[in-house]
Amino acid sequence: MATCVRDVMSPTDERAIVYLCCSNVTLGATGMGISLWLVPRASQAANIKLVMRVKPTTTHSPSSFPEFHPHVTLASSRDATALRAAIPAEQRVVPVRFKSLEVGDKYYMSVYVAVHTPPGSPLKTLREHLRARLGSEAVPPVAHLSLYYIDDADEAERARTAETLRSELRVLESGRGEERVVRLACVDDDVEGEQEPEILDGFDGDEIWVVRCEGPVPEWEVLEKISLVR
Repeated sequence: MATCVRDVMSPTDERAIVYLCCSNVTLGATGMGISLWLVPRASQAANIKLVMRVKPTTTHSPSSFPEFHPHVTLASSRDATALRAAIPAEQRVVPVRFKSLEVGDKYYMSVYVAVHTPPGSPLKTLREHLRARLGSEAVPPVAHLSLYYIDDADEAERARTAETLRSELRVLESGRGEERVVRLACVDDDVEGEQEPEILDGFDGDEIWVVRCEGPVPEWEVLEKISLVR
């Protein structure tokens, strides 16, 4: 069942460009991009946000480290109708498993968690379906969960922030190659005393959001939230 929601995101970014979310295509200040986001269930999203709060106290650019909802971008287009129609009918909840912590050289892929997409997996199957319906350019080449967007003015913070996550044991890595696994250790820094971290090795994608990614990140707008079948 689809529930229409209009909901303005609440980050602090002041960047005045339009981006097809995580698709590496800059459209310009007057363009518009719509994206499909695979979103964790609420409790998992809340825990992932705890990890995303680990960031430096000062930055050179106000565009660095904006807040945004945890998601894996499935596809992007200027055509919201085509995107919505491309979602399979009766799409079931999509399990996502984390693979590795990565540092990139693009704003929207500054520090991110690559996720596993083995052949036959629900996420791989969904990405292939969307690629067939919308074209290969609509689907990001790497399935991933971004943790931070960091401006080039703070480029050094990308590797530094990833290392902080490792050194503070917020990210736990093991294995090699296709057997690599990363887990997020989620703790609330605002709570006093010892805490037992919530360990996530992935999430259950139980909603797909249709999001207008237009203008600064705070102006990105959730157009529709589509509940997936359990």
